Amino acid sequence: MKSTDKPAFSALLNRYMTEVYDKALSVALLRIWWSAMQHYELANIETAFERYITDPKDCRFAPKPGDIVKHIEAARADDGHPGPDEAWGMLLRLIGDERETGVLTDEMRAGWAACQPILDLGDEVGARRCFIEVYARHVEDARRNGQPARWTATLGVDPQLRIQRLQEAVQANRLSRDQITALLPGPTPASLDQVAGLLEGPDAPRPVIDAAERLRALAAMLRANSAEAEARRAEQHQRDREAEQAKRQALLDQIAARAQDRRDAA
Repeated sequence: MKSTDKPAFSALLNRYMTEVYDKALSVALLRIWWSAMQHYELANIETAFERYITDPKDCRFAPKPGDIVKHIEAARADDGHPGPDEAWGMLLRLIGDERETGVLTDEMRAGWAACQPILDLGDEVGARRCFIEVYARHVEDARRNGQPARWTATLGVDPQLRIQRLQEAVQANRLSRDQITALLPGPTPASLDQVAGLLEGPDAPRPVIDAAERLRALAAMLRANSAEAEARRAEQHQRDREAEQAKRQALLDQIAARAQDRRDAA
């Protein structure tokens, strides 16, 4: 809280302590509460009081500052942010395999951006330290501002893994079903062929047979488009790899040149 929050904090404290617990607050006691709670946001303090007075065990007695801090920390643990090690593992799985689909928080993406140059140098240990430090700092900022985790997806090239990871995200309450609808692949050539096969038959009327033929034609077109898209992705991936290798080599050359300059100066 800021010093300007003191009147609002005093009013909040009086509302809960006086009206709920019939406890009068002296000036000295208000100072104690302010000293203990000033590092927390006013909105988080109010939420903690609400959690306290509705807790079947805690609500029987007027709270002390430590009781409210406990509920603030409990609320933070429920905000959806994974622990640093779990977050690093989720990121590592994504960036280590182009087939993978990953669902990451904004804070994880900030850590990723910070540690990627270190990963490019092949230093996974240093990259992990960098990621955890940056990630923890951003999570702390988010919790201080009462912001829950916001998850977004980075799609890999494997459609089956994409479906699996997005379904896992829904089950973990990280994405809603509406959010993943646009991310799931549409009809596949195999599924269209399967439907066409079901339509066709010895007694099928001509309009149904025509519909089956149109489905098979659409399946063939999708296969052709998919092959072209895959070829383009392969070419782009190769260009990206070459660019990354050139970038990495330039960085290594720069480091080597600086080391040589230091040796020459010595």
